[in-house]
Amino acid sequence: MKKKILYSLLAVIIFISLFAVYTVTNPVSPLETVSLKNTNISITYSRPYKNDRLIFGEETDGALVPHGVYWRTGANKHTFIETDKTLIFGTDSLSAGTYSIYTIPNSKSWDIFLNSEIYYFGINQPPSDSDIARFKVLTSQLFNPVEQFTIDFSGDSISNYIDFSWDKTKVSLPFKVK
Repeated sequence: MKKKILYSLLAVIIFISLFAVYTVTNPVSPLETVSLKNTNISITYSRPYKNDRLIFGEETDGALVPHGVYWRTGANKHTFIETDKTLIFGTDSLSAGTYSIYTIPNSKSWDIFLNSEIYYFGINQPPSDSDIARFKVLTSQLFNPVEQFTIDFSGDSISNYIDFSWDKTKVSLPFKVK
């Protein structure tokens, strides 16, 4: 009788261990790092899928990312940017280092925050007194929806941009490298 209980307990422990390993190696929202070409500027974030859900909207409508509410800007732990150069965002400069990015999306604009606290899992908003810079950026509507949340770098003759795209919403934060 004791052997059956021991074997059952061992089987449960093995199952839980295998499930944990599978979950870590195959996350629902995979981790990704994107870099600005020819620089040591990168953003690391987790990429959730839309999966037929309402992404941006009102909390009362069941939106995954409600308007006017803190969002860790991705899934799992905080999204963060690493740079070995000073970045210029409008009149604000960001010294070389590592910073978390979090946002408060709204229907017509997003508030984007760069914060010195990088060790948050992402569930709670970091303390606002650790914010290094804050920006209000207008949203644009995409014709074709983006299934998986995407952050990327782009650029033109005027500026570089950090682009946030998901569902039918895109936000571009302009910056220059010093």
